[in-house]
Amino acid sequence: MKYTVIKRKNPQKKEEVKFHPYPIKSGIIKSKDIADEIAGRCSLTSGDIMNVFKNLQEILPKYLAMGYNVKLDNIGTFRVTFKTEGTTDLEKVDENKIKKIVVHIITDKELRESTEQKMTFEKQLKKP
Repeated sequence: MKYTVIKRKNPQKKEEVKFHPYPIKSGIIKSKDIADEIAGRCSLTSGDIMNVFKNLQEILPKYLAMGYNVKLDNIGTFRVTFKTEGTTDLEKVDENKIKKIVVHIITDKELRESTEQKMTFEKQLKKP
């Protein structure tokens, strides 16, 4: 993976600046690209796999909205959290205090380790 170097200020100590490696994205791989690659490895067609993706996209929100965490083995667990507005009055806590629903994925160890094993790094300096 290519990376560049960025400069960041410490939020607690504004005068302190440190340099950090920062990943350079190569682009976006779309569902169709993934489906085509999977189809090349099995007896399913790209269309079959796209149908699975479509159904997964329809089913995941159903279970998340019901309060379930959804675990896809060797990939990760999807879960919902809220961005909220707090109040000092317990009686005023209701759904209107929920400002945003956030869907997170916590990747499985297998996915993280497999990604790490495949990862190599190449430093790219930004052009001014």
